[in-house]
Amino acid sequence: MIIGVAGPSGSGKTVSALLLALGLAGDEPIAFIDTEGGRARHYFPTPDDKRPQSELLKEFLFRVKYMDMRPPFTPKAIWAAINEAIDKVGARVVVIDSASDEWEGVGGLHDMHTAEMARLAKKPYESFADWEMHKFNFPAWAVPKAEHKTHLMKNLRQVRAHVIFCFRAREVTKPIEIEDQNGRKKMTVQNVGWQPICEQNMLYDMTISFMVTPDAKGVPLMQNGEFYGKLNAPYAQFFQPGKQVSMETGKRLRAWARGESTTPSRQASPPRQDEQGAGAPSSSQVPAPAHNADLLREYHDKLAAEIDADGVTVAHQAFKPKLGPGDVDTAKRILGAHMQRIRGDADADTTNVYVEGLIDGE
Repeated sequence: MIIGVAGPSGSGKTVSALLLALGLAGDEPIAFIDTEGGRARHYFPTPDDKRPQSELLKEFLFRVKYMDMRPPFTPKAIWAAINEAIDKVGARVVVIDSASDEWEGVGGLHDMHTAEMARLAKKPYESFADWEMHKFNFPAWAVPKAEHKTHLMKNLRQVRAHVIFCFRAREVTKPIEIEDQNGRKKMTVQNVGWQPICEQNMLYDMTISFMVTPDAKGVPLMQNGEFYGKLNAPYAQFFQPGKQVSMETGKRLRAWARGESTTPSRQASPPRQDEQGAGAPSSSQVPAPAHNADLLREYHDKLAAEIDADGVTVAHQAFKPKLGPGDVDTAKRILGAHMQRIRGDADADTTNVYVEGLIDGE
């Protein structure tokens, strides 16, 4: 499967991709190609951390074969990194974060386009006149677009591993005319959605693609009742509207790809299950929690607004009388997650993804 996960900063796209990868991989190796100067390292344990993956997931850490990719991010270089991850590292699932660098990063398609304009004009790009920018802009895309198709997309269609691309996204705006209270017309800007940062046809070659946003971290975006992206049958059945992408999602996709049963597992996913404590059974037959989800989300929001341990404690004590008997156990875990956030053991995005899973009973 070739999967695209797009989203702006703080949308949970990296965690979503890693949870998908863990489910897709089973017990097989995962490679993570980092194009962003090592910024993804906080999702991975230190080399001397020997805890099993089930323990690491309590802190949303992922044991992968980490690959620090340096520029240039040409299509040929991106494919070479994927190929190395599969053939030399032995990965069965490859995550690339961020694949947007193939479009706008150092040495990517935009830089290739600029170099091609200078070659066609036979002069430095910095000295272009306006008419030269217009004359050479369109024909200069021929070479980078051809390299994108030949060196990345054609090879990708033949790849014998699951590949997950993380794309940055930007908000799309348009000018609109409105009237003020006095009936005078003026122009303003309206947000009309999100756009993945990549070559415009790249998402069409994905098996699956979806968008996540900061206001619903890790939840595939929907518009007018449809998933925003490419989630056609038979894949849409694995992504529930309003639900965060989880390791279980990846497990079901893996089962489908292998021709196995895709019935949802009754076993809770490791990040949720392991928080039950050392004495918890290896699999969960417990029914959905009888807690008040709306109340716990309000509790989570109160704690999330605090920036130190004292503030979290005060907010907890103030909210505690509202909690019912069925809310207490989940509230304890939410409190523990925010204390980990305050200590720096987890970032706000990871904490939010984890807490939403607790509240949803996953």
